Formats: sequence, structure tokens, C-alpha cells
Amino acid sequence: MLEPQWRSLIILGLIGFIALTVCQGAMAFEAEDMPFGFGPQGWQTGLGLSQETIRARGLLGYEKTGIGGYLTHSEANEETFSWFSGHKQVIMGNIGYSLELFGGNTHRPILSTFLNGADPHVGAYGEFSRMYGVIGHGLAGRAQLSVSEIGEFEYSIMPYVQFTRQGVWRFSLNLGSSFGFGMSYQEPQDKVKLDITLVNEGLSMHVLLSLPEQPFTLGAGLTQHQAQVFIRYFF
Repeated sequence: MLEPQWRSLIILGLIGFIALTVCQGAMAFEAEDMPFGFGPQGWQTGLGLSQETIRARGLLGYEKTGIGGYLTHSEANEETFSWFSGHKQVIMGNIGYSLELFGGNTHRPILSTFLNGADPHVGAYGEFSRMYGVIGHGLAGRAQLSVSEIGEFEYSIMPYVQFTRQGVWRFSLNLGSSFGFGMSYQEPQDKVKLDITLVNEGLSMHVLLSLPEQPFTLGAGLTQHQAQVFIRYFF
């Protein structure tokens, strides 16, 4: 069993590792958005921070590296929720791969917005894809380890197919700690994002809508046990 101070040190150490491995040179965080949400923990408010760089690779490729995260505060139980990550994505022609390291006390956010409380944990997410014109396939994986007394380990392997038609449609199979199916859609310029998942815990649906020329993103999520609404103000 890990003492509370050791759990905190592990999470802080991961955040520092992300900052050192993902960033090249000194990069300062910049405030990007303020999330306002209502869900199982009542009203939540907070601050999101992120920074990302894009570099060209060859004639048809690019590389994205960045750091992001947020802190939110629940009005109902005076609890603080956090999630931080560092990521790298590389696209070379029709082949792409990505890696993300993360840590916090919420699950990896659905559509980067919706929050679900969890034990403090660290984890990683990776993805490999290959496209053939408008049709492609790939494999994604996620693993996380709780740094609480329980020490629970969760993982999932997600083979998927996707195609491009007025946006990107993806259909996936979830294997591992839970079994299920998923479908997601992302409109060009990220104006609309949709995620539908059916796993052991039941059906969940989440949607995000970015308002044209407005600094707002609106979202709603629904599962068998809870509902959430979200507004993110970008500045």
C-alpha cells in the first residue's frame, strides 16, 4: 500500500516526466479555456491549460507534440479533479501513430471534456493507423494503474476501421478489462464530435458542438447512471 505522500509524488513525477520528454526547449503553459459543467458531482468550474507545436515531416507528413490538462472544483463536495497529459502524434503519408502519457484523478476524458471521477492513477494511450484513400484501419490501446491502496490495473485494446465522408467515422471493438463496441464521428474543423459506446457498464452517448466564430464549445453526455452538460469558454 502506498502512503498518500508517495501517491502525490508519483503523480507529480509523471507530470514532470511528460514535460521533459514531450517538450523541446522551454515552453510556458498558456491559459486556453475555462470549463463549466454539471454532472454527478454537481456544478464544476475550472481552468484548462494546453500548448502544442506542429512540425512538417517530409512532403506529406507532420508531427504534433503538446501538453495539456485541467483542474476543476466541485461545488457539491468541495473536491478538486485534475487530469494532465503529454502527447505526440506523427502522420507520414497514409500511416500515423500517436502516444499519450497521462495522470490524474479522473478517467481519460471522453472527447477531451467529459469527466468521470477515479482513483489517482497514471497511464498511457497509443494508436497506430493506416489509410487507403478514404478507408482505413488501426489499433488503439490504453492502460492505467491506480496509485491508491487498491492498486487496480485496467487496460483495453481497440481494433477499429474508419472512413472519411463529410468527416471521419470510426467503428471500434473494445477488448480487455471491459468488452463492447464504439462509434465516433468528427466533422472537419472539429465543429461537431460524437461518441457512442456500448460496453459492460451499458450505453453512453456524448456530443460536442463548437459554435462558429464564437469562443464556446457546448457538450452533453448521457450514460445509464449519470448525465453531464458542459460549456468551455476559450480565451
